[in-house]
Amino acid sequence: MRRVKERMRRRPRPGEVKAVAVDIDGTLADDERNISLEAVAALRHAERSGVPVMLASGNVLPIAFGLSQYLGFKGPVIAENGGIVFCKQKVWVLGDPTGPREAYEYLQTKMDAPRLFTDQWRQTEIGLKAEVDFKKVKRLLGGRGVDVQTTGFAVHIMRKGMDKFVGVKKSCELLGITVDQVAAFGDSDNDEMMVRECGFGIAVANALDGTKLAASYVTKEKDGDGIVEGLEWLGLIGPRSGKDLCRTPSIKDPQ
Repeated sequence: MRRVKERMRRRPRPGEVKAVAVDIDGTLADDERNISLEAVAALRHAERSGVPVMLASGNVLPIAFGLSQYLGFKGPVIAENGGIVFCKQKVWVLGDPTGPREAYEYLQTKMDAPRLFTDQWRQTEIGLKAEVDFKKVKRLLGGRGVDVQTTGFAVHIMRKGMDKFVGVKKSCELLGITVDQVAAFGDSDNDEMMVRECGFGIAVANALDGTKLAASYVTKEKDGDGIVEGLEWLGLIGPRSGKDLCRTPSIKDPQ
């Protein structure tokens, strides 16, 4: 409890948050990967006020980019846990696949570790299916110069020191802002550093304990409802629900 209190920070002043970084799986989307329309509406509202939304995902760039485009977000796209950043029609590759690939080759000699279908597009890390024994992978690859993380949706093998915050820092450089001006939303191990190191970190109610301890604010609501609550706490939307924001005016029958 003491650690939680130490991590709690003040609410931002009006205009202090210049960008929002949002995890997808377990945050913007629920356990079945259904995107919260209420959260999308609330994030679009923040964008209309001049605060760009950056999706920050462990997924590959084609998926994160397509999702960002069709949801109407204008900020950079952070993919592969910070290994790749897309901004203004350019791609920056920040991760190095050499270590993860060598580690995976070794892992295959020790256990069955099937890769994700999306790994055909993955450039900087290795993504394993969620059913792979995470603890065993982490034990076998200990000391091989890689980080192993789980999101509940996949097991990621990445270069040591690579995380979403690396992508956030590059995105801030491209936007001309500082990380202290970013509010980050997340739930899993691969969100913890981003939530801790950004100016304002929001952990949704279903987040892992480590991510909650890293946060400035822990929401009472899960997933997308937690994003709406967090945006209210940040002062980026008013005290109304995401359902209110995405509700369209009714069309009256002609008289």
